[in-house]
Amino acid sequence: MKNKIIISLATLLLSLTALADDHVPTYIPLEGFACNYNSGQDMGDLLKVTDKWNDYADETGVQYNAWIFTPYFYSEDQQADTYWIGVAPTWEELMRGAETMIAPKGQKIQAEFDKVSNCYDHTNWGLEIVRPSAELGDGVVTIQWCTLTEGTTPDQIFAADKKMNAFMDQGSSTGGVSRWWPGSGIPSRFEADLLWVQSAESMTAWGRGADQAVNGGGNQVAQEIYGDLMTCTNREVFIADAVRITQQN
Repeated sequence: MKNKIIISLATLLLSLTALADDHVPTYIPLEGFACNYNSGQDMGDLLKVTDKWNDYADETGVQYNAWIFTPYFYSEDQQADTYWIGVAPTWEELMRGAETMIAPKGQKIQAEFDKVSNCYDHTNWGLEIVRPSAELGDGVVTIQWCTLTEGTTPDQIFAADKKMNAFMDQGSSTGGVSRWWPGSGIPSRFEADLLWVQSAESMTAWGRGADQAVNGGGNQVAQEIYGDLMTCTNREVFIADAVRITQQN
């Protein structure tokens, strides 16, 4: 992680305001670090430093959930070995956490992170929960790039969400669904309007959801509900290891 970067909220506010019609959904601050392991380093080394960071975070009392995403189903376009995903209840709290990493003790821990991996992106997103997961923790996450159809309105999206949630209520999934709206630090290679993110509590649960989507009519229902509103591509799947959970949904 490179917490020395100060995040500007201007781009985020513009992107969210563009969809703020009569509905005003709540957006939760999320930050992501795209990282590659240095020579001779691996997940075990990263988790050792993360344990030290967790103890320090306990001392500071910062409210912050964190996961390490590792690509599982991906193409040669995937550049990162891991993604650090952090979520705080407010942007003020997110930046309070950043301040702890530029304090003397935080800088020492940061130096240990830097020995394990180098991070080439530090991005800020507005997380909009479409369907809350039963609980937060380890799991499997599917991410797609989605582009809105010209003329799509917030009311149409919210109405579609209700229909899709009603369909998902008929199944046994306890996973969550969210949209990540781009804010600051987004690389130019990201050409979509948003990220569509679905979680499952385990690899088996992910496979069960894939069965329902592919052979149980789920994909057809999703296309009927969202097909005229957005187009989604670049589907990738990640193993998500929860390394800090301080608050639930």
